[in-house]
Amino acid sequence: QPAARLAFTPETALDAIESLGYPAVLKPAVGSWGRLLARVNDRDAAEAILEHRQSLGSYNHHLFYAQEYVEKLGRDIRAFVVGDRTICAIYRESQHWITNTARGGRATNCPITSELDDLCYRASRAVGGGILALDIFETPDGELLVNEINHTMEFRNSSEPTGVDIAAEVVRYLLEQVRVAV
Repeated sequence: QPAARLAFTPETALDAIESLGYPAVLKPAVGSWGRLLARVNDRDAAEAILEHRQSLGSYNHHLFYAQEYVEKLGRDIRAFVVGDRTICAIYRESQHWITNTARGGRATNCPITSELDDLCYRASRAVGGGILALDIFETPDGELLVNEINHTMEFRNSSEPTGVDIAAEVVRYLLEQVRVAV
């Protein structure tokens, strides 16, 4: 997983970014669809972005989540875990460094290899399992890195390329959980 830091002031956020090195990524502590992500290439950009975020009204923008920038292959992986199973995965491809399908990334089927399945299983177990979407980076040397684990997953652009009815899988899992609880 990429190195990350959480800061509560622009000054400590700048220190955090500098400790990670440039380029770095500044992202909201809570967000979706790749919104408000910023690739920070140098100190001048960091200072400008931090000043802008500080001027935004919501307290959410006053939490600064800085992350190491990871070179990837023009794509990342979104894997869907329901219970203990990786039910499907997509590649999200884009010419831009932000690959979210909500931001124009193109979704194609990603085969679930044993390595990907094992990584998803271990990451899911680390956060208590359930219904999750994992965003995973592939580095140029073939390493898989868990970037995010999302407990509120979006799958609108994922069922068609994978051929998996994700909504039906989620409903099936929830019904099983209700039966176990009763």
